Amino acid sequence: MITKHKNLNSDAILLDEVIPGGAKWSKIIKRGHTLRITTKDGLGSLSAMFYNADNTAERFNSADTVKLQHNAYFCKGRVLYSELGRVLLSITEDTTEGFFDAIAGISNPRLVKKNFGEGDFEHIRNRYYKSDRENFLIELGKYGMGKRDMIPAINFFRKVDIKEGSKLELSSARPKPESYIELRAEMNVLLVLSNTPHVMEEGKYNPSDVQVTLYTGAPVAEDDFCMNFSPQSQRAFINNARYFA
Repeated sequence: MITKHKNLNSDAILLDEVIPGGAKWSKIIKRGHTLRITTKDGLGSLSAMFYNADNTAERFNSADTVKLQHNAYFCKGRVLYSELGRVLLSITEDTTEGFFDAIAGISNPRLVKKNFGEGDFEHIRNRYYKSDRENFLIELGKYGMGKRDMIPAINFFRKVDIKEGSKLELSSARPKPESYIELRAEMNVLLVLSNTPHVMEEGKYNPSDVQVTLYTGAPVAEDDFCMNFSPQSQRAFINNARYFA
C-alpha cells in the first residue's frame, strides 16, 4: 500500500510505488530529480548500487566516498562519489539519523541458506528466499551488464557497528516507522535496488516492503549544503559541471 507524503507537492511526484520484500528494482534517475526511499514500518533493509547511466563504466566508489568524507557512516549532507571524482548522488535528507551501511557488503545464496535455512524454489516456489547477488545480476542484465559490473553496495536502513577494533556486528537498532532517505541525482544515475535482508541478518526470512518516490525538486543553489560540505565535495561538483558543460 502506498503511503501519502504530507510534505511533498503531489504535482512534483513523477513515480510512487512499493518494492515488496524480496523484490528487485531499477531505474534511471535523471539529473536533478530526487528519490525518496521510505521504510514504512521501520524494518526495511535495502541494498543499492549506482552507476553513471550515460557511461556505466563510471560507477560508485565506496572507498573514495568513505575516505574523502573521513567517515564510513553517512548522513544528510554527504555525497556518493564516482571513481572519476564526480558526484553521483547527494544525500539531501535523512530522517533515519544515519542508518547507512557501506561496510558489510551483500548477501548471496550460500549466506541466505546459512542465515535463514532452506528456502529454495524447489521447496516453496515463488516464495523462495532471494539474495542481493541474484537480484542485482537479474536487474543489471536488463542493461547489458553482468558479473564484472558488480560493485560494493550501500545498505539502507541498517547499521553495522565495529567492535573490539575490527569485529563487525549488525546493530539491533532500527529507524522509526515512516523514516526516509532522499537521494538527489547529480548526473543521470542508474540505480539498482535489492529488497532483501541485510547480509548479516539471521533468523526468519521476512523482508519488509519499502516505498520509492521520485520527484522533481529545486535546482542546486550556490549555498547547497551537500555541495559545500567540504572542499572535496566542492571540487566534485565542479567536475560535474565541467562534465555537463
